[in-house]
Amino acid sequence: MSLLKEKYGIGIIVCRMQVPYLTASHIALIKTVFDRHQRIIIFLGTTNKPMDEKNPFPFEFRKQMLMQTIKTLGSTGELTIVPLPDCEDNPLWVKFLDNMISSFLAHDEDAYLYGGRESFIPFYEKDNGKFECRELEPGDYDSGTELRQLVSKDQPKYSYDAACAILWAMRQLKNKNNEKL
Repeated sequence: MSLLKEKYGIGIIVCRMQVPYLTASHIALIKTVFDRHQRIIIFLGTTNKPMDEKNPFPFEFRKQMLMQTIKTLGSTGELTIVPLPDCEDNPLWVKFLDNMISSFLAHDEDAYLYGGRESFIPFYEKDNGKFECRELEPGDYDSGTELRQLVSKDQPKYSYDAACAILWAMRQLKNKNNEKL
């Protein structure tokens, strides 16, 4: 089966995107899926835990980042972005993801799950996920963790939005510390 210009089935991206901006690797992944499918769903991993260094950005923030970036790519196709809650039980998470994907499928339609290096794919396949996975090689090797560490060293410049973001983050940290007591 040719991977080029399939334009059938749904292209699924399962990711966290816990970065201040999409890297070249993220953009290449998104472009590839848009090139291959008319319908795309991005399942954006979420946590029920308070913000921390690994999960500093809430779902809506990351969704807006994705939407703004995808607009600039000029990609055509139908896009849906859905929160995907974390689950400590991986087999249960895989079943939940499969059920969510199935709810988007028309009769006799297929879904293809895409990921890059260090993605969910090995865990999904190990626990018998029912959809085909395709791991894409990145054009570069950006690390979300390294990017967050690098950007967090720069003091933000003043803007109303930056001030609101700092206050929001402080409230999140205060709530996280109060939960520990």
